[in-house]
Amino acid sequence: MTDIVAGGIPEDIDRCIEVWIHALRDRDGDVDSRSVADRMRRLFDGPVLRFALTGERLAGFALTTPKTNDETTAVLERLAVLPSSAGQGHGRALLRDAIRYSSDAGFVSIELAVRRGNAAIRLYESEGFAPVSTPVPHPLGGEPMITYRRGLIDGHRGFSAAPSALSVPRVPGPGIVLRPFEASDIDAVLDASFDRSITDVTTVPFAADHGLAGQWLVRQHERAAAGIGYSFAIEANEGCVGQIGLWLRDRDQGRATVGYWIRPARRGQGYAHSALRTLTEWAWHLSDLHRLQLHIDPTNVPSLRTAERAGYTREGLLHSWQKVGDERRDMLVYSRLRSPWPIAEPAADEPG
Repeated sequence: MTDIVAGGIPEDIDRCIEVWIHALRDRDGDVDSRSVADRMRRLFDGPVLRFALTGERLAGFALTTPKTNDETTAVLERLAVLPSSAGQGHGRALLRDAIRYSSDAGFVSIELAVRRGNAAIRLYESEGFAPVSTPVPHPLGGEPMITYRRGLIDGHRGFSAAPSALSVPRVPGPGIVLRPFEASDIDAVLDASFDRSITDVTTVPFAADHGLAGQWLVRQHERAAAGIGYSFAIEANEGCVGQIGLWLRDRDQGRATVGYWIRPARRGQGYAHSALRTLTEWAWHLSDLHRLQLHIDPTNVPSLRTAERAGYTREGLLHSWQKVGDERRDMLVYSRLRSPWPIAEPAADEPG
């Protein structure tokens, strides 16, 4: 029997980073230990659901986190066993611990990303995981990565099936095109990452390097593959100027949430208004949606104007709605219902 304990001290993180580096060296040969360690530490800086260790002298570990912008899904971010301890059941024990802990915590499903052809896929499939995405190139090495998911048992709700994968289309609009993100869009993400008005209210990491920005691009495809929603790049003049998303957590209630940002150097040209108008009209092709909503900081006057010009109606102020930086902030809620009405044409001289 393999014993599982929870990591609880900083030294545990250091030991697990060493395990991860050893595992990568065994798989890939020489690796850049410093950059690998830096990326690993960033994972522990965010929310941690479960940090599990196994083996008297640390044979392996698993790190499980809540999925960003999806309160129903847990993510097994890392699972590694020392090559010298392979074949002793440590990996399966850690995997089952992550599944059990995520289920007990109330999550509906658990996901992990794995390189295509990885021998561990047999382990994951034997524990109920199934692929839910097509291969997506890893932002660092380019290896094709596939997202696997399994449902969890909830004592009150029973087994919950995973949502269906989505395909992000190309949608043309006035002066812009909404399309899936591409590797070449990394400059837009890097630009946005130095704007606190974006990073404080979105999943774009602050002051990102190429590695973090590339991981963010991969996650946009994973969100569609997991059925969470549509993440569109906003293209204008053959370049990415921002993002707009249609998030479907409440799709079973006939509603969806919209969010958008424009990179600092491309604001004031009407791109946000055009993207919001285009996304809104396209969203009505999803026959089960009847309400779209936006949450906007009351001090963000350009975004308020964008929503109103795109036909959204202010409904009210949500007090202490979300944490922005280090403080709780109010948010205005805007909505657009399926019933159509005229929308103003975009104006290039107004902020977007």
